[in-house]
Amino acid sequence: MKRVSLAVCLAGACTTLGLAPADTEAATKARVVSCRGTEQLCKASVSLSGGASNQLVRIELPGTSWRAPSVSVAPKSSQGAYSITKKRFALGGSEYRFTLNAVRSNPRGAHLTLTFRKR
Repeated sequence: MKRVSLAVCLAGACTTLGLAPADTEAATKARVVSCRGTEQLCKASVSLSGGASNQLVRIELPGTSWRAPSVSVAPKSSQGAYSITKKRFALGGSEYRFTLNAVRSNPRGAHLTLTFRKR
């Protein structure tokens, strides 16, 4: 992790502070989405409207032991206007996390639907 030095002067006295950048995942406010459905199948909808830049998304799942989700986008014109990276299950499989990037030009109502099914 790269450290940054910052000189601070107050009332004529100067000091140098060594600062380390915060963990990006912890520093970014997560968008939390609930997965609606049963413990066998549930769907989560994530808005693409207005875009997103390295937005952490957390999907709360009912239970554990889910397969990786299938992802669909609406409208079809938003296909290719987003990317999902750093996909992973967390908290023993009861949460799915990923980083979302989406262009600003996504229309109002544009969204991703993630469908989860049990193993």
